[in-house]
Amino acid sequence: MSIKIKGLDNLTKDLRKFGQDATKVVKRELSNSGTNIERAAINRAPAFLSSSGKAVLNIKQRIDKTIDNGGFTVKVGVQGTTDLDAYVEFGTGLNFLQIVNANPQLYTQEVKELARIFYKNGQGTLKGTPYLFPSYFEEAPKLIEQLKSELDKLAKGV
Repeated sequence: MSIKIKGLDNLTKDLRKFGQDATKVVKRELSNSGTNIERAAINRAPAFLSSSGKAVLNIKQRIDKTIDNGGFTVKVGVQGTTDLDAYVEFGTGLNFLQIVNANPQLYTQEVKELARIFYKNGQGTLKGTPYLFPSYFEEAPKLIEQLKSELDKLAKGV
């Protein structure tokens, strides 16, 4: 005995297409958000960090986005990262503590632990110019909303 359900073939086909389309949407939105983070970080980063009047670091030129894992992993960071890049992000000395404690909802324990790696003795005087993490914090909720919206549109078509 067998039971035939009308429309099951079409539903199966629609679900497969939904999966393929959803994959494309997720990859596209991740890439777009990575670009938004990259651009915002470039805009926020200082053009040059100088020492004794001599330019020693240009972070803006080294911020970039890479895509891995078939488009499911997007990384935005600084090429050839040095400790100095983190000092520019978080500051040193008292400024470091002000930055990482400024917004506990954004500067999570995980971010604080990462920042602490670069904390030396609290005597530094470099004022931080947060550029990468604020760009990420600003974009992350937008990415989630965009994904929800786009996947809802796809689901309504199934």
